[in-house]
Amino acid sequence: MEDGGLSERMEDGGLSERMKDVRRGDGDGGLLIGVSLGPGDPELLTRKAEKALAAADEVFVPGEMAAELVRPFAEPEVLDFPMISDKARLLEIWADNADRVASRAIGGDAAFACIGDVNTFSTFSHLKRLVIERHPEVEIETIPGVGTVPALAARLGVDLSQSFLVSDGTQVQTVIRMKAVRPAEMAAELAREGFDEFILGVRLYTPEELVVSGEMPERSDYFSVLCARRRR
Repeated sequence: MEDGGLSERMEDGGLSERMKDVRRGDGDGGLLIGVSLGPGDPELLTRKAEKALAAADEVFVPGEMAAELVRPFAEPEVLDFPMISDKARLLEIWADNADRVASRAIGGDAAFACIGDVNTFSTFSHLKRLVIERHPEVEIETIPGVGTVPALAARLGVDLSQSFLVSDGTQVQTVIRMKAVRPAEMAAELAREGFDEFILGVRLYTPEELVVSGEMPERSDYFSVLCARRRR
């Protein structure tokens, strides 16, 4: 398969070479790890999450539910993320929290742990954007977990073997296509719908992992996923 611009093989249990350099102390900005805690059952925590929580110099959480799951591995600091209507005050609080987390990540390893999956409708996603904006020297890595969708499917016995929509009511910004064996054709179709950024993941989190961005190849592996986004 042709690499359209980005190809980074993940090793060492999922950490990229760049992230391993940071953990060895070769980076200047330290490391912030977003850790997914799953839906609330401690038995649904991944081993990778447990290891990251135990190894971090500092662990932050956005509430007591997350703190309870973290405590067997570390004593977390609970940060306040109030739901208030004062947007100026809210931004100030979020900025303060981003600065607090980044200050502990610089020169070491800090973790921010959330219920569910940290990349899906998560407090961490918003915090991450602020850390990148205010502290670009901090490297960021995330650990996936059992999110709301698979938890719901398992608990309620819902069959999700065909296409389904997950939404918070806002405009759809991202489409994920499974079984992307013809990624170029899929990308062209989605481009006509207004999507203009494409990333292909092949056999993710395996020794054969490949990530391709930019121009999509004509054909790909059965275990391929195409992520299409609208640039904001």
